[in-house]
Amino acid sequence: MVFKAAFGSGSESTIDIAPGVDVSTILAIVYGIGQVGHHFVKDTISNYIVDPMQDSATDGAIDTLGLGSLAQKYKNASNDAAHHVNKLKNQANFFNSNFFK
Repeated sequence: MVFKAAFGSGSESTIDIAPGVDVSTILAIVYGIGQVGHHFVKDTISNYIVDPMQDSATDGAIDTLGLGSLAQKYKNASNDAAHHVNKLKNQANFFNSNFFK
């Protein structure tokens, strides 16, 4: 069986599926591989190009304006808040898994 599937703007695939094979499973696999590839490229560009440029620009602006100590205080407060949120999530997971089944 030949199956044609459109996955969004301008992308179309023709997939030859053998008799007796679950069509929905094959399409889910093909679509999943496409999504992983798309996100891999996007995340790679973001992590290795965009984020370092933004960090460099931010650090340069902070150093130029003399706001280094203020930025460090904000960073410390942000890290503390994230730490406390993670503690609360762990407690919620503990209660959900042990008392609310």
